[in-house]
This record gives sequence, C-alpha cells and structure tokens, in this order.
Amino acid sequence: MEQKWADLHIHTNKSDGIHSVEEIFKKAKEQEISAIAITDHDTVAAIEEAMEYAKFFNIEFVPAVELSAMFEEREIHIVGLYIDWKNNDFINHLLYFQKKRVERAINIVKKLKENKVSIEFDELYEMTDNLNNIGRLHIARLLLKKGYIKNIKEAFDKFLSEGKPAYIKKARLSVKEAIDIIKKAKGISILAHPGIAKRDYMIETWRDNGLDGIEVFHPDHTNEDILNYLDYANKFNLLIGGGSDFHGEIREYSVIGKVKLPYEYYEKIKEKVITKI
Repeated sequence: MEQKWADLHIHTNKSDGIHSVEEIFKKAKEQEISAIAITDHDTVAAIEEAMEYAKFFNIEFVPAVELSAMFEEREIHIVGLYIDWKNNDFINHLLYFQKKRVERAINIVKKLKENKVSIEFDELYEMTDNLNNIGRLHIARLLLKKGYIKNIKEAFDKFLSEGKPAYIKKARLSVKEAIDIIKKAKGISILAHPGIAKRDYMIETWRDNGLDGIEVFHPDHTNEDILNYLDYANKFNLLIGGGSDFHGEIREYSVIGKVKLPYEYYEKIKEKVITKI
C-alpha cells in the first residue's frame, strides 16, 4: 500500500503565514499530502474557507488553532486539533487574545520609534490578511520591506526578541489553561515542537493535566529529538503529531512536504476524536 501523509501544523496569512488558504491547499496537493490542519495563532479565521477548499482539492481538513502559553519564562505552544471552532466560550478566548495582540503591536511600534525606526501601525495592513492577529513576524517583515534590516532573523536579534529594545511580553496562558480551553472546545491538545521548548520533565505533568499528544515530527527537531519524543509518546501513552510548521518561504527548511506525519499517526488522532464524541 502506498504511504500516505498528513501535515498537522500549517499557518496562513490569517495569522503570521504569508500564503492564502487556497495557496496552502495547492501546495499540499502538489506534495501529495492527504490531510492538513491549519493551526493559525489565536484565530480560526481560515477554517470556513479551508473547508470549501478541502472538498475542491480532495484533501482531509482538520479545524485547528495554536495557542501560546507560558512556563518558567519559556513560551510553550499547544496545538488544538478538531476544535469546535464555533464554540462561544472558545471564540471569546480568542477575541481576548486578538485584542491583546493588537495592543502589543501598537506598543512595539512606539518602542521602535523611540529607537529611531520610523514605521506606522497602519503600514502593517500590508503585511497581513487579518490585522486582529498581528504579531512580531509581521512587524519584522515590514522592517525588512523598509530596509531597516537585511533579513527576518536580524529583526528579532536587533529589536524584537526578549531583552531587545522593542520587546514587549505577549499575553499568555498557563499550559493547563491552554489545554483546558482546547478541551472545552472538544479538541485534541498537542504539545508543539517540544524540542524548542526544552521542558521535557513537564510532559508527564501536562499529560496528567489533560494533554493528549506531542509533536514528534517538526522541522526544528533533529533525528535524535524525533526518537526521544517517540519514546516520550510511548512511555506516557500520548498521541503522536507533527507537521511542517509552514509560514511561507521565510524559513527554507520549513516547507510543506519536507516534514510530514505518517498517516497511521493521524488515524490514531482521528480515533481519539471519535471516542470523545
């Protein structure tokens, strides 16, 4: 039987990706991906459109979101798969964080001006299809466009990372709160790119808090990381997730089709969804 693949970590221009929903599906089709999840940060703005393209391209689609949490001054991301994206409480949580994102972006622009970087908040309209979901990556792209930096990494190294002159903390949840929000929306919670977070000693605790799975396959994971997190998943009876974490061609190593999830792991996630209904 021919091997099938899923990609359960993709971003569109509804958050900090650069490609439209249609372009994402075209790329997935070109790479012969059978199932995808759009995991935009704090927004479900792409989901309704994606459901239509899923039919057109004959690709299975998973309604999803990525939430930011905080633990020991380290940002932890939790992906919610198969969320009830019309759930009122869930939508209200997202609206709160979108409001905080806009406030943060306004203040970052102010700090940049204090450091003789002349950009206007309104110029960020050119960088995103959804201004309510503005983030540092959009600001970095604007700085690049205006010639203040030579590449995206320099924007973070010079201005936007923690400890740099235009850094402002993001409103974040605790990990348990993020898991609980996803649970209340009837979703499956997956710890994203644990190899970046490097808080492996908390995986069992988060499992006990309701975490359903762990992202094993990710472009920032080495082969050693993959084996390590496969062991964690087996040890703690966690689902195995993964994907390209695609935002666009900004990061050449993070493209649809380069890192993908074997379909059998995706099917186990679907089985878990069925048992929850």
